[in-house]
Amino acid sequence: MKIFSLPDLGEGLPEAEIVRWHVGVGDNVVADQPLVAVETAKAIVEIPSPRAGSIARLYGESGDIVQTGDPLVEFADGPAADSGTVVGKVASADEPVPATTPTPVATATSPPSRRPAAATLGIRATPAVRALAQRHEVDLGIVTPSGRDGTILVSDVERAARILQQVGPLEPLRGVRRAMALNMARAHAEVAAVTVVDDADITAWDSDEEPTLRLIRAIVAACAAVPALNAWYDAHAVGRRVLEKIDLGIAVDTRDGLFVPVLRDIANRDRD
Repeated sequence: MKIFSLPDLGEGLPEAEIVRWHVGVGDNVVADQPLVAVETAKAIVEIPSPRAGSIARLYGESGDIVQTGDPLVEFADGPAADSGTVVGKVASADEPVPATTPTPVATATSPPSRRPAAATLGIRATPAVRALAQRHEVDLGIVTPSGRDGTILVSDVERAARILQQVGPLEPLRGVRRAMALNMARAHAEVAAVTVVDDADITAWDSDEEPTLRLIRAIVAACAAVPALNAWYDAHAVGRRVLEKIDLGIAVDTRDGLFVPVLRDIANRDRD
């Protein structure tokens, strides 16, 4: 048997997502025949076969994330060790090496990936709470505990279940958006937070018009035009959930200190 592993796709990309297979178990392939299309943080790339032979096994399905060096295809014959491969042409020592990158190809929308099971290691919860979470299909990994020593309570699971009912289904992030989300989450955890303040010219507004109300309407209109502005990022599953309701908090500086009232479902209030 010969194992063909995911090759280094260049530019330090550590992983790729399987978009679709071009071959199946039992197929006979020739050298350089496309085996699989994978999506990296840069583009969708076709990976060719390094040799001719018969396909004995495919590792992974559409939507799976494969790390560089992980097995992709097992051939039914050939030497036992994998000599490795690269995507594209390898120049000889006498040839200049062209500065090329894997060629992007147009494909259909990638199939949805399966959400990985939550790791229960380190999660404090009683069997009754775990059973309740399973009934409500709540992943304990995303629940914020409020009990003693970080224990998840029944009320924590019920609160998470109510939130999940208000948001849309999980949309797994892929390719560039997945890489961006992971890097931004890492930056948020490791880099000091920064607030950017800028000025807006509102001289064209009527002097008797309340700026706060106009800004609220602008936010509602923006969320309606671009729903991604009103979304919840699920770092545990590397996906997002788009919210239908728009809840807006406005900080008010009062004599007793900072007060932040929350206007809930303001899109429907504005229509009423």
